[in-house]
Amino acid sequence: MRIPRFFIYCLLSILIASSQASAWGPGGHKTVGAIADQMIEGTHAATEVKAILGNISLQDASVWADCVKGVNPKNDYKYEPTREYPECKIFETSQRKAEMSDFVRRNNKNCNTKPEKSSCHQEYHFTDVAIQHEKYDAKFVGTRNDDIVNAIAAATHVLKGDSAPSPFNFKDKREALLLLVHYVGDIHQPLHVGAVYLDENGKTVNPDAGAYDPKTDTHGGNYILVHGEKFHSMWDGIPKSLTASHAKPTMLKQARAIPVTTGQIYDWPIIWASDTLIEARQAFERIEFSNRRQGNWDATLPENYNKDMDTIKETQVVKAGAHLAQLLQAIWP
Repeated sequence: MRIPRFFIYCLLSILIASSQASAWGPGGHKTVGAIADQMIEGTHAATEVKAILGNISLQDASVWADCVKGVNPKNDYKYEPTREYPECKIFETSQRKAEMSDFVRRNNKNCNTKPEKSSCHQEYHFTDVAIQHEKYDAKFVGTRNDDIVNAIAAATHVLKGDSAPSPFNFKDKREALLLLVHYVGDIHQPLHVGAVYLDENGKTVNPDAGAYDPKTDTHGGNYILVHGEKFHSMWDGIPKSLTASHAKPTMLKQARAIPVTTGQIYDWPIIWASDTLIEARQAFERIEFSNRRQGNWDATLPENYNKDMDTIKETQVVKAGAHLAQLLQAIWP
């Protein structure tokens, strides 16, 4: 019996929607925060976090930077999420919604974003360094003075008692900490750092070699589709085994074994981004891309890709939790 095409389309839509719903935030971000909560327990850093956030844990705080995306600049900066975000409920009191609106108002058009781009604060979550490079460098295409590397440094400055460097407008330590918890998670998601640039025939190109063609930008994998699903969304999603309530006990042990990053703390995000870039290169290995059609490329993944992807995700979530805890302890030794 032939299954009507309509039902096939419906089934595909459900599958795509469900995979996108389990994004690195909230799932992965909460695990990052939970690891850091446990690692700083009993330290001076934990005391400072408590003084700033009150009864909000790092695990709960980890989603705030995504929750503020529910603020609509076109409707007088009102908080109006288009669907249910249960992870944001803790921030949906009148006072906390006002705080989210205030943040977006100050960080909406304070950068060099183009008219068709999103609100500036949404640009703080990523950078797009070509995977051909060995490390993050501000001279490369895809980096910006308002990218994830600079956003983490800016939040760190505020937590150390300085003003946020331009173009960021973080008003106080509370706001900076809410942002930092999320951004440290983002910088460890491979597709929030490394990017593949493709020509119209689906061939990988280096945007820093010769004249840069903006049409080669895949926007962090959002213009790459796998059976209709955005490739970036595949990497945002985490398996149930990596969520905070199901995480393996060994993950905390692994996090405690990760060495503290060396050098000045304001340079740590550069080191982390360079490390994540290596993982991003693996994320794009052995993938075949189609010709560009209607601004998108279709991708064919190699065998066992999902298994390899989940292994990298676990590694990166553990690193993120460890690095967040280590940064907070460096800020408040």
